[in-house]
Amino acid sequence: MLLDLKVAARALRARPLFTLVAVATLAVGIGSNAAIFSVVDAVLLRPLPFPQSDRLVALYSRYLPASGYDFPYFALSGPEFDDLRSRVGAFSAVAAYETGFQNLTLPEGEPERILTMAVTAEFFDVLGVRPRQGRAFTRAEAQRGERCVAVFSHELASRSVPGGPGAVGSTIRLDDRPCAVVGVMPEGFAFLDERVRIWTGLSIDPDDTPSNRASHPLLAIARLRDGVTPQQTAAQLEALRSHWSAAYPDHYAKGHFAVTTPLHEDLVGDQRRALWLLGGAVLFVMLIVCVNLAALFVSRDEARRREFAVRHALGANRRRLVGQLLVEAMLLSSVGGVVGVLLANWLLAALLALYPQQLPVWHTIAVDHVGIAFSLLLVVVAGFVVGAVPAWNATGMRLQEALKADARAATATRRGVAARAALVVAQLALSIVLLAGAILLMRSYWHLQRVELGFDPDRLLTFTLSIPEGRQPDAAAARRMLAGVEDRLVAMADAESAGAISNLPVASAGPPDDFVIEGRPAPAAGTPGWNARYIMATPGTFRALRIPLKRGRLLSEIDVADQPLVAVLNETAARLYWPGDDPVGRTIRYFPQETSPSIRIVGIVGDVRSMGPTRPPPAAVYVPYAQSPRSAYEGRSMTFVVRSRGNPAGLAAPSRAAVASVDPSLPLANVRPMSEVVAIATGQPRFTTLVMTFFAGVAFFLAGLGLYGILAFRVEQRVREIGVRMALGAGRREIFRLIIGSGLGLVALGMLIGVPAAFALTRVLRGLLSGVTTTDPLTYGAVIALLTLSALLASYLPARRATRVDPIAALRGE
Repeated sequence: MLLDLKVAARALRARPLFTLVAVATLAVGIGSNAAIFSVVDAVLLRPLPFPQSDRLVALYSRYLPASGYDFPYFALSGPEFDDLRSRVGAFSAVAAYETGFQNLTLPEGEPERILTMAVTAEFFDVLGVRPRQGRAFTRAEAQRGERCVAVFSHELASRSVPGGPGAVGSTIRLDDRPCAVVGVMPEGFAFLDERVRIWTGLSIDPDDTPSNRASHPLLAIARLRDGVTPQQTAAQLEALRSHWSAAYPDHYAKGHFAVTTPLHEDLVGDQRRALWLLGGAVLFVMLIVCVNLAALFVSRDEARRREFAVRHALGANRRRLVGQLLVEAMLLSSVGGVVGVLLANWLLAALLALYPQQLPVWHTIAVDHVGIAFSLLLVVVAGFVVGAVPAWNATGMRLQEALKADARAATATRRGVAARAALVVAQLALSIVLLAGAILLMRSYWHLQRVELGFDPDRLLTFTLSIPEGRQPDAAAARRMLAGVEDRLVAMADAESAGAISNLPVASAGPPDDFVIEGRPAPAAGTPGWNARYIMATPGTFRALRIPLKRGRLLSEIDVADQPLVAVLNETAARLYWPGDDPVGRTIRYFPQETSPSIRIVGIVGDVRSMGPTRPPPAAVYVPYAQSPRSAYEGRSMTFVVRSRGNPAGLAAPSRAAVASVDPSLPLANVRPMSEVVAIATGQPRFTTLVMTFFAGVAFFLAGLGLYGILAFRVEQRVREIGVRMALGAGRREIFRLIIGSGLGLVALGMLIGVPAAFALTRVLRGLLSGVTTTDPLTYGAVIALLTLSALLASYLPARRATRVDPIAALRGE
């Protein structure tokens, strides 16, 4: 083995350019795979860092599609959660939680807006994690009206001095309410969002009334009892659904039932598909790298036929020769692996910097021992693939004939030519799949960039402002305070207009709210109902966002609390619920119908993509913020939009001053330009497109390089043949066409295999595409055009070299 290693090192050192190209190619393949694998391993493959995490499930309330709801998974109502906790024996513990931002005030510190999570007392029991210091709160402490208790994250507690704010037993102010710190979680503990800094008690209202069952604010998790199977859990949930349907036929006649999903799968969400896609793409790149290097080895080993023949004559059998060549390939692969692992750390940092959203990470993402082990596996597989096929081809030739042949007259064997051609065709076919996927994603992203959002995001500054109940108990007074903030924002020198809205476009989510149309019978059970997103807005919002008026009038300053209630619909709501009719002047009423006031529709505005550019505009009802006809929506937290005359970033400091002039204790949250909000909303498609395009570009380059290599080698090996053709009357044009045709023939074979494979494999992109299908003809036309162009470019230099062959010099050896 040591002797083989010495010979292999000497052979690689003798061809430095070949060795450098091979190592660089392997490093790109192994480094890319190690970087992506580190992300996939941390997010998808490793279990959650909780005891017996496979027993954890997420709980949802769900409606059948026939009910007309657009959201298949709903949060739970208080009574539903109480039923799951008391009537389903499959769960050993059930907990509910809500996330939201609150104002945190530490002694001698500025108020700040932080992400908090309100949880029931069973939350930490479900996860199986206890505070590192102190304790969790009890169910009695979590009830409404009791004193506020909080559990701090390790990161937040570490910001305070020992015994100071954040230490167990200290008191802080949360939304201007005194709150006792009773515990500190272990370092690194995170659930759902690692930005959560405080956990507070959450009380559940089990009041079993239809109106309470219609409100779904709670997310829930549960731990399955030992020995309970998913089938048993599903049977118990079906029994619960039957109970709901019998006890509440009006509310649950729509097909309303409870479902579970594994917690790990639920937390990863839509990012699972994108990460698996990138993982598959880099494996394709690695396969192309191996095929490319195998073709290079075949070409190199063809030139060493006489060397192998001499070794064979001196006593080396075929197994010995194959072993020597495999050692060379493994040594080359090992060097490429070392460089690739070093490159992986840089690629991983770049990937994480580019990743547009919060990764659901419970483990550190790094090229650790698992990533190195995966890289080692790639080294072994790559070394075997790169070395085995060329070695088998090289040692399978007739070595005695190679020894007898004159070196100057030696030509490539038919077997070697066929092997290289097959490898190049495989490269082209694999690169077609990646190239088709990348172009589909590029076309989808191009479509997203041109989607009509329904508003103008340029020169807009946005920020969120909240007035907690502890700061101002009266909701009407809180609304007046926020209205005062808007007046001061409009008065700023560089502000063109300003407004406040409860649901910021492209960045808001949530289910619609049911309403009734007065004068019409209610929809029959099991049929689509009337529902739309309920959005509070000030009149200045439509001017600031430049949402166009289509009919009627906009909300105005006269629509105040003591005036008749009015609303503005978007075009989608008007088209869905008043087809062929004009809704202006009609009235609607929200649930509960008996106590809710009538709201008159005064106008129709354009559609706004409120839930992101990839989703169609939902039906929406805009109501005046000053009227706030629904008491459940107090409007204590609003997002302000300020249109600037110039750069919106220049309005950040004046906006803070304007808010401070109303109440200096109110912190601004999420201060950013609206263009950044839109960019974040399209960040995931942009990231996937960029990474896929990079990998497809690498694959395309390697395929073109392989095509050039085989054509150049063919010209070199066919010098005598070309000389004979030219001596017999073939012109330079015919020789040029011969070499170009050889390259186009290989590309045609690659297309014949690759295009059907791309049709089949790009189906996995369906959920990631917008405005384009996986069978888009323009995409495959572009793929064919690019490959044809690459074939022409790769064939040009070898063809030109072939036309310059001197037939006299080529035949002199004869």
